[in-house]
Amino acid sequence: MEVREVFAMRKEGHYEEAYRAIMQLYAIHRGPHTNLCMFWCTNDLFKLRAKEKRTAEARRLLLQLVRLYPQTPDRIGQGNRAIINAALAMDRLVDDFNLIYFMPWFNRMTDADWQPYMAGGHKVPSLGQQVVNHLLKDLSKRDAAYIDQIADLFRKAFEKAPYYKGNLRHLAQMHSLVGHTDKAVDAYKLLLKRHHDSYLYAELAKLLTDNTQKIALYCQAIVHQWREEYTAKYHLELAWLMHATLPRRAAFELARYMDIKQRYNQRVVPSALRLQTILKEVTPVSSSEEQTLYERSEKAVERILA
Repeated sequence: MEVREVFAMRKEGHYEEAYRAIMQLYAIHRGPHTNLCMFWCTNDLFKLRAKEKRTAEARRLLLQLVRLYPQTPDRIGQGNRAIINAALAMDRLVDDFNLIYFMPWFNRMTDADWQPYMAGGHKVPSLGQQVVNHLLKDLSKRDAAYIDQIADLFRKAFEKAPYYKGNLRHLAQMHSLVGHTDKAVDAYKLLLKRHHDSYLYAELAKLLTDNTQKIALYCQAIVHQWREEYTAKYHLELAWLMHATLPRRAAFELARYMDIKQRYNQRVVPSALRLQTILKEVTPVSSSEEQTLYERSEKAVERILA
C-alpha cells in the first residue's frame, strides 16, 4: 500500500484502518509524505477516541502527535492547530490536565488563530481565545507564578477582544488574586453594566465589605439565575449575612437553601447545619415579605454600579 492510498482511506472516513496501514508504512520508511500522513491519521484517531471518551488511548495518541510534530511539514500551521485542539479536547476530558505544557504550541498561533468564526449560525470565540478560556477556567485556584506564565497570552487575547465577557472577568479575577481589589471591583462593575450573569453578581459580592451591598448583589444573583438548583449557595450566603441583624429573613433564606438541596438531592454543607442550629427558634418571614427585598435590590445594585 502507498501513502496516497492511506490518504484516500482517510477521506472515506476509515480512520482506524488508515491508522493501521500508515503505522506499517511508517515502521519501514520515514519521509515528508509518510510523516505527514502518520501525523494526520493519528489526529483522526485521537478525535475518534476523544469523542468515545476513551481517555487513556486519547492521551497516548496526543503524546504521539507531540512526538510526530517536529518531523511533520507544517507550513501554514495546521499541524500546530491540530495539537492545540487536541490539547483542549483532553482538558475537557481530564481533570487537572496539564494544559500549560502546551505553551510552545500556543505561542506559535498565527493571526488567523485569533479570529472569531461562525459555526452553526453562531459566532464562536477564536482558537486563541478558547485556549485562554481553558487556561484561566480555574483561576481562583492558581498562584502568581501561574499567572506570570500565561500573562502574555492573556494580554494578546485582551488586545484582540477587550470587551469580551470572559476576558473582562479574567482581568477582574487576576486583579483580585494579586491583591488589587479596587481594580477588580471596577472590572466587575464594567462587566455588570453589560452582562447580567448570576455568578458575576456573586463574585463582586465577595470582594465588597459592606454587608448591605453584598446582600443586594446576592439577591440579584438569585434573580438572574433561572436554574433553581444553582441558587442554593446564594441563599446560604444571604442567610449568613443576615443572621445577626435580620434573623427572620436569614431563616427564610436558610429554609430555601434546605428545600432546594432536598429537592435536587444535593449535599448540605456543614456550615448550613451550624446556621440551622443558630436559627432554630426563629420564625422566617413570608415569601412575599422576602420578595420585596429582591425587588428593592435591583435599585440598590444600580447605585453600586453607578
